[in-house]
Formats: sequence, C-alpha cells, structure tokens
Amino acid sequence: MLTDERDVALFFLGWRSFVDDADTVLAEHGLGRMHHRVLYVVARSPGISVGELAGALGISRQALHRPLSDLRRRDLVTGDISARSGRERSLSATAEGQALERAATGPQLAHLSAVFDAAGPAAVEGWRRIMRDLAHDAVTQAPAATRHLVDGGRAGHA
Repeated sequence: MLTDERDVALFFLGWRSFVDDADTVLAEHGLGRMHHRVLYVVARSPGISVGELAGALGISRQALHRPLSDLRRRDLVTGDISARSGRERSLSATAEGQALERAATGPQLAHLSAVFDAAGPAAVEGWRRIMRDLAHDAVTQAPAATRHLVDGGRAGHA
C-alpha cells in the first residue's frame, strides 16, 4: 500500500488532538507535556531510578532534571535512597501525583475509547499492529522500564 504526505499530516494532527486532551489538564497545574511523560512512567514503575527513567523516556538525565525537580518540589514525585545503591534515588508518584497523572491520562483514554468504539474491533487491532510496528525498534532497544509499559509485564525493579 502506498503512503503519501497526507498520512504524515493525519498522524501529526491525530497526535496533536490526543496530547491536547492531557495538555489542558496539565496547564491548569502549570505543568507541561514532559511532566506528564515523567508522571506516566513513574506512576507505572514505582521504584524506578533516575537513570532508568531517563532511559525509559529516551532523554538525558540533564533534560530530565528540570521536570523531575518541578514534580518533586510540588510533592507529586518522591525520591528515596534506593535499596540497590545509596547513590541512586528510587522514584515513586505520591497519591497526589498519581491523581494528577490519572486526570491527565483519563481524557486520553476516553478519547481513544470513543474512537475505538466507532472504528470497531478489526480497525483497533489494525491500529495496534501499526503502532507496535512503528514502536518496534524503540521498544526492542528500550530498558525494562519502558518495555513493561507495552508488554503488560512488570518493570524490572525491586
């Protein structure tokens, strides 16, 4: 099947519509998309280290510093000394952080649910296959903290 520029445009516009759902909630709290990405992973990977989180997000520790500091300062994420190493921090979302993450992700789930219901099961399975194929290299090379998000398993943390 041939693709053209319209496929890229549809992907971009679909993505923008999808992230707008969360962006609206986050903006009410003075937070942005990176904060949501951090909260999303930390909420699903309690005990994740800063290095593992940076790897899961595909960013450097330096790029992670500001949004993680913001979330810690607001008591949305905690960082305790890791049981594995006194040099590592073990990150977890607080109850307030989990609630904010659910408030931001909830509209995205509702958006997908409505689109999935309208499209039907065959289209949903086709979409999931396309997304798995698009993400294949990133997932294959990703740390356990990322892979478990899509494979349904638990993160590789203590």
